[in-house]
Amino acid sequence: MNGSLGRGFVISTLFATGLLAAAFAEESKPEATPSPWALPAPGSCQPEGGLVSGPARTSEDAPAALPFEPGDVFALERLDVLKNFLPDFIWPQRERFFFDGMRLEIGPCFRDYSPPPFYDAATETFRGQAKLDADGGLEDYTAGQPFAAADLASEDPMLGNKWLWNVEFRYQAAGFHGKFRMTDLVGRIGRAEPFEGEMFKFQMAHRADRPEDDYVAPGARAKHFVAGGIFFKPFDAREHSWRQFRDLKHEAEIKRSDDLHAYLPQWRRVRRLNANQVEGLYMPSFSVGVVPNQQLMVGSGGGSAGGVGAAGGVGGIGGTVQNKRSGYEGLVFRPLLYETVVLGLHDVLAPINSAVPGYPENEDRDFGPWGLSFASDRWDLRRALVLEMRAKEPTGDLNARQVLYVDLQTLQPLYMATFDGKEEMTNAGLYTGRWSDDREGYPGWPDDETRPVRVIDSVGAAFANLAESGSWRRESWENVATPPPDKTVKRMTSVSGLTRRR
Repeated sequence: MNGSLGRGFVISTLFATGLLAAAFAEESKPEATPSPWALPAPGSCQPEGGLVSGPARTSEDAPAALPFEPGDVFALERLDVLKNFLPDFIWPQRERFFFDGMRLEIGPCFRDYSPPPFYDAATETFRGQAKLDADGGLEDYTAGQPFAAADLASEDPMLGNKWLWNVEFRYQAAGFHGKFRMTDLVGRIGRAEPFEGEMFKFQMAHRADRPEDDYVAPGARAKHFVAGGIFFKPFDAREHSWRQFRDLKHEAEIKRSDDLHAYLPQWRRVRRLNANQVEGLYMPSFSVGVVPNQQLMVGSGGGSAGGVGAAGGVGGIGGTVQNKRSGYEGLVFRPLLYETVVLGLHDVLAPINSAVPGYPENEDRDFGPWGLSFASDRWDLRRALVLEMRAKEPTGDLNARQVLYVDLQTLQPLYMATFDGKEEMTNAGLYTGRWSDDREGYPGWPDDETRPVRVIDSVGAAFANLAESGSWRRESWENVATPPPDKTVKRMTSVSGLTRRR
C-alpha cells in the first residue's frame, strides 16, 4: 500500500451510492436527503451503501452478496473469501495476522453497540455549540459527541478534523483500568520477556455521565484525563510507575505538553519527565527480544519508527520520551497535530466483541507463529469510517501519515497503518474489544448501579512493525470502563499515589 490509497480513494464514489436514511438519531422523513453516515439495520447482512471491497477499489467491484453469514467458520485455506472485508494494508501482512489452524467465526452483522441514552442526551444538549478554530483547535465543547454525525456534510473542508475530534471524545464511559501484558516480538521465533502490570486512564472532563457536576469529575482541575500504570514484571521494570496528566488547553494549543511523572525504586523519589513529544498514552519504552538482558529505558533519546531502542539500564530524565510501543497506540489522539481527511466507508470484519479470553484470564492463548493473530475468535461485520491523518509537524515520535479505521457507530478503533515521510509503511495492526453488556458481573457506575454502561472495552491489539521486522501484542482482557468510587480515583490520579504502595 502507498500514498495512492489516500487520494485515490475518491469520497464522491462512496457517497454516490444510496445509503440508508437514518444517521444515529431520529428517523429521517421520506423526502429527506440520505445521510452519508447511515448505519445498516442491526442484523442486516445485505446492507445498502458502504463499500464492501478494499478502499483502493470502486463500488462497482463490490460483490452482489456477502460470501458469509453469521456462524460460518473460516480456516486459513478459505481466507481469500474474506479479502474484500479487510483493509488493504492488512492483506499483504496476512501471514502475521492469520495462521494455519485458526478458527475465525463470523459474528453478527452490524449489531447495535450504540452508547447509552445519557451520552446521546449530552450530544443533543450541546449540539451545534462546539466549533473548530482556524488551526483545527476545539472550542466550546462540553460533553457528548462534539459534532453530531447528522450535521456533518461530506463537502465540509474541515470534515476529517471534526471526525477525528469525535473519535477522541467517543463514548468510553469513564476511561479504562485493568491488568495488561505487553509482548515484544522479533521475527517468527525471537521473543522478548513480556511486560506485565496495571494501566488506567480516567476521563476527568467532558463526562456525559455527570451532568449534575457540570460534566466533570471531582478533582478534575482543568484536566482532560489522567492516566498511569505500574509494572509487575520483568524484574528490571518491577515497581516502575507513572502518571500522565493532559490539560484541557491541549484542545486549542498545539504545543501544549502533558505533565508526566514517574517513580523507580532506584530513584527513591518521584521525578518529572520531559513529555514534549508524547501524543497518546505514555508507557516507558522497552527494547526488542534480540537484546539478552532487557531493561527499562526512560528518556532514551530520539524515537525510531517503532519506538525501539537499545537496552542500557535505566536512563536519565533528559531527552525525548518514547511512547510508540506502549500497546495503547490509537486509543488517544491529539487531533490538533493533524490535517485529517475522510477517505470513505468500508464494511469490514473485525473482532470488536471478542469471545476468546486472553491475559490475565488465559495466559496461554494461541496467537499463531508470529504471536500477532487474533484470528481464532469472533469477528463482526462492521461499517468502518476510514480517516487519513497527516502530521502538521512530523517528528521522530510522530508518524508522517496514518490511516485509521474506526467503527462508524462507536468510533472504536478497528485497524491502523502508519507511514514515514517517504511513504513507507512502518506499522500495521488491529484492535480487539469486548461489549460490556455481554460480560457477566460487569461493574456498574459507583454512584448509580442502574445507569447503563454500554461500552466497548479495548482488550487487545497486535501490530507488525515493518520498519524493524518486529512486532508487539497487548492483552488486557479484564479492562473495564466504569470507575472506582471518586475517593479511589482521586488517590490513583495523584502524583503522591505513585509512592503510596511502597
